Amino acid sequence: MNPVSTKHRSYNNTRGLFGMIAACCVYAGLAETVRAQTPTEEGTAVEAQLTGDAFGADWMKTVGLTGGWGGVRQGVEDAGLVPYAVFTGEFLANASGGYADGSAWAGLLDFGLEADLDKLVGWTGGSFFVNAFYFHGNDVSGSYVGDFNAVSNIYTDTEFNVFNIYFRQSFQDDRYWFKLGQIAVDDDFMLSESAFLFINASFGPLPTESGNIAAPIYSLAAPGALVYVEPVENWFIQTAIYAGDAGPAQSSNHGFDWRTGGSAGWAWFGEVGTRYDLAAGGVIKIGGYYATGEFTNYATGANERGLGSVYGVIDQQVLAAEDGSPGLSVFVRGGLAPDDDLVTVSAYVDGGVVLSDLFLDGDAFGVAVSQTFFGDEYLNATRAGGTPVTSSETVIEATYQFKLTEWLAVQPDLQYVFDPHYSDNDALIVGVRAELAF
Repeated sequence: MNPVSTKHRSYNNTRGLFGMIAACCVYAGLAETVRAQTPTEEGTAVEAQLTGDAFGADWMKTVGLTGGWGGVRQGVEDAGLVPYAVFTGEFLANASGGYADGSAWAGLLDFGLEADLDKLVGWTGGSFFVNAFYFHGNDVSGSYVGDFNAVSNIYTDTEFNVFNIYFRQSFQDDRYWFKLGQIAVDDDFMLSESAFLFINASFGPLPTESGNIAAPIYSLAAPGALVYVEPVENWFIQTAIYAGDAGPAQSSNHGFDWRTGGSAGWAWFGEVGTRYDLAAGGVIKIGGYYATGEFTNYATGANERGLGSVYGVIDQQVLAAEDGSPGLSVFVRGGLAPDDDLVTVSAYVDGGVVLSDLFLDGDAFGVAVSQTFFGDEYLNATRAGGTPVTSSETVIEATYQFKLTEWLAVQPDLQYVFDPHYSDNDALIVGVRAELAF
């Protein structure tokens, strides 16, 4: 078994522009309904309550575009239910190089509900979470750039699909917890919080995982179970097992075409790490995975069982943003998949610098570099089949995110891809992303 696609994606919790029109229409309809169903004075007061926190003087300061729903949002959350919806809209253009010049629009709606079972039914430490995605847009990487690590971490070949559905149980203030259900690897493993800022998919799940095995990552989750333990303060261990194949990334897959056992096998992940107080604080993690499914041996063409990889992450906050001074964090990650006969990606490394509260409250500027190395046997087999590919791919990204309001952020982005894996023609990508919280 090989990954369904070598295009791998990651999603960091983002928001976009296009939902604003729909929200305005919903609120207009709601206000009209209130007017029709209440006396004039009461109707005016109720309408003001329903719409004032969304479109009144404090609209720009509300956490979400739709405000507090006239106090209903807080009441629902106090009862233990936290609904959310975020939308990401972006425009990306390949300005030069790659296959050809060209551009594309894309949008991703992420919506869901978290239930606090303690508030709902008195179940201490329990919670339930479900969310889904709707994506619409075009693929800049496949159409114009010809890279392996997609320039957009929200792009997916799925359209509408259910993502997470899981129960989570916590003990002793989250020192111990587990979750069980339909889950994704890149929600919990290989993570660097500093890397969340960047748009290129290489800064999400490590390509030594996403390029080699079909375990669940954005945009497809699959059955799994995870256990987290903090045996002593600031040291943690987590381990999980997932379905070996999350299924094909295509429009007909609505989130439940995963496979387990047989040729798909299972994927085991483990990670150990420590959080420390050096400078403004940081974390060091080492981890790895082992997938039990069948993989094609690129040298012989035969199927073999089992493929593994190891990785490490350092995420260091050097300076905290305080007293008008910007914050500074750095990250370094690396992965190695030593079985050269079976892997597409044999090694990977990235690193970056992020400055926060640089010019505005809540803004962030970052520069990051990644390099992906491909396995020798994979390269030999691919080239022998008539497809010229590069032996490595390097990405440099510079990006700046700032908030226009508490619920709307804008992010201009610049990427340069050296030796795109499929086109072998250095590419310059420019674009902008907008993030909207409802």
